[in-house]
Amino acid sequence: MTAPSAITFWFDVHSPWCYLASHLIGDLARRHDVDLVWRPLHLANLMTAIGGMQPLEQSSARVAWYRQDLRDHAELYGLPLKPHSDYPLRPSRALRAAIYAEERGLAEPFVTSVMAGYWADGADISDLAVLQDMADEVGLGPRSLMEIVEDPTYKRALDANTSEAAACGIFGVPSFVVRDRLFFGTDRLFLLDRLLAGSSGG
Repeated sequence: MTAPSAITFWFDVHSPWCYLASHLIGDLARRHDVDLVWRPLHLANLMTAIGGMQPLEQSSARVAWYRQDLRDHAELYGLPLKPHSDYPLRPSRALRAAIYAEERGLAEPFVTSVMAGYWADGADISDLAVLQDMADEVGLGPRSLMEIVEDPTYKRALDANTSEAAACGIFGVPSFVVRDRLFFGTDRLFLLDRLLAGSSGG
């Protein structure tokens, strides 16, 4: 089987499942020597575009299960989970910055820092000063985060990502695409791992 050239990782910092996935997908890609492309999208806008439903808008029984399932998976992966007290925060600034970080080859350290800040450390990821500190910690520059988030180029890029995701069949995040095959959800990473192991003859 021909080895895939890359995994495309569709995500939004707004999703706790993307927080978990962001800390797992890099090691999986490296294990199989496959490139990883980080593609932020605006989840709320995606749901509007495709007529989808947010998990917390469903029945109370399903919401209770969803929250327990999330806690169980965070524990399984050894990742702390303490959502920001003012959740949900506006994700757009962090998502635009993530596009810049991908351009600079620093998506993984920057995005995982943002995710951990939002989902484990109580950081306000809508605050430019907080995002700038995260960018500085991983050496993301030379442009300031204020420049990036106000640059129409990155606003348009985020909109384009979201539109492309809807057009190619992405219906939620985290999603992983390899050779036009879609794997949805952190709990499906084992299937992606299995595919890549077969592709590499492992």
